[in-house]
Amino acid sequence: MSPAAAHTARVPPEAGRTAARGNRPRLSRSGTLRDAYPVSYHLVWISTLLLLTTGICMVLSVSMAEALGGGDKFVYVRPQAIAAGVGLVCLALLSRVDYTKLRAPSMIFLALSASLLVLVHVPQLSHSEGGSSSWLEFGPLTVQPSEVAKLAVVLAGAHLLSVKRVRKADFGSYLWPFGIVTAGMCGLVVLEGDLGTAIIVAGLLLGMLWLAGMKRGQWLGLFGTSAAVAAALVLSSSERRARVLSFIDPSADPLGESYQLWQSLVALGRGGWFGVGPGESVQKFQYLPEAHTDMIYSILGEEFGLVGTASVLLLFALFALACWQLARRCTDPMGKCVIAGCGMLVTLQAVVNIGGVIGAMPLTGVPLPFISYGRSSLFVMLMAVGLILAVARRAPARVAPSPAGRHENVADIDRGRRDGRARGARPRPR
Repeated sequence: MSPAAAHTARVPPEAGRTAARGNRPRLSRSGTLRDAYPVSYHLVWISTLLLLTTGICMVLSVSMAEALGGGDKFVYVRPQAIAAGVGLVCLALLSRVDYTKLRAPSMIFLALSASLLVLVHVPQLSHSEGGSSSWLEFGPLTVQPSEVAKLAVVLAGAHLLSVKRVRKADFGSYLWPFGIVTAGMCGLVVLEGDLGTAIIVAGLLLGMLWLAGMKRGQWLGLFGTSAAVAAALVLSSSERRARVLSFIDPSADPLGESYQLWQSLVALGRGGWFGVGPGESVQKFQYLPEAHTDMIYSILGEEFGLVGTASVLLLFALFALACWQLARRCTDPMGKCVIAGCGMLVTLQAVVNIGGVIGAMPLTGVPLPFISYGRSSLFVMLMAVGLILAVARRAPARVAPSPAGRHENVADIDRGRRDGRARGARPRPR
C-alpha cells in the first residue's frame, strides 16, 4: 500500500465531511438565537421595558397638566397604562408562538388590515382628530387601522418574500402581490390625511424588499419613484408645504405655521443638560400642541435635559443593535424578515418622530414608540417585540467556524496533495 493510500485509510469519515463543509458557517450546538446570542435577546425586552416605563412616567407628567383646568389628571395615563398591561400580556403570549405557523394567518391579518383601512372612509364609522380621519369607533373602543397595517405589512412581507418563487430575483415576483398590496394600503392611508404614517409603511416596504435581496438598480428605481410621489403629495397640500417651509426656517413664522416646532425647540433649550426636574415642565401647559403624543420627546427634554433625551436615544440604539444582531445570525429567511421588519418598525418610527421634534426633519405627526400616548400604537409595538422574541426562541442560529474547524480544514488541504505530506519550505531561486 502506498503512503498516500495508507494515510487516506486512517482518515475518519468525520474528517471527510468536515472537508466537504469547508469554511461554510455552521449551526451552533445550542440551536436557537436565544441560546447562541443571549445578550441580544435580553437587550430586546429590557430596552422595551425601560422605554415603556419612561413613557408611562412622561404620559403621567403631561396628564397632570389637565388638572389645571379642572380636568381629570389621569385622563391620559389611565388608558395608556391599561393598553400597556394588555400589550405586555400579548407580548408574553406571542413570544411563545411558533412563528413558522404564521404564514397563512399573516395573509388573513393583511386582508383584515386592508378592510379596516377601507372602513375608515365610511363617515358613520370613522372618527376625525387633528385633521386626520384615521380612527374607527366600536363603542368605547377606538382603533387606528393604520397602526395595525404596519405590523400586517411586516408579517405578510416575511411570508411572501421568503417563498421559493422570490428566489428567482425577478422584479415582478417582488412586487406581486406584496408590493402592489402595500402600495394600495399606503394610498388608503394618504386619503386619510396621514402622510407621515404612509411614509412609515412605504419605508417598511422598501426595507423588506432590500432585505429580501432585490437588485440594487431595481431598488433604487423604486426608491426614487416613492420619493417623487411623496414630493408630489407634499406640494399638492398647503398644510404639508407649510410644514416643510417651517422646517427649513423655523423662525420665519414662530406664531403661525412654525409655532409647534418653535415651542418644541424652546422646551428642549429650556431643559439644558439635566432638565428642570420631573413634572416641572411649563410647555406642557397648552404652550406646546400635542404634547402628550407627537411632541412628548420635547417634554422629556425639558424635564430631564440632554441627559434624559440621550438616554432614550441610547435605548433605541441598543434595541436596533440587538435586532440587527439577531436578524444577521438567523438562518431561517422568514425569521430573519420578521426580526428585521419588526426592528425597522420601531426604530424607523423613532427616527422620524425624534427628527421632527428636534428640527432635523419635517414634522410628520407619528408617535414615539413606547413613549407617546396612543393605545393602538403602543399595542402594535409590543406585539412586534413579542414576535421578535418568538423568532429568537425558535429560529436556528448561524455562528462562525471554530478555530479547531479552521485547523482541520488546513490539514485536509495538505492531506489532499499527491504525497499526503505537508508542503515544506523550498529555497527561493536566485
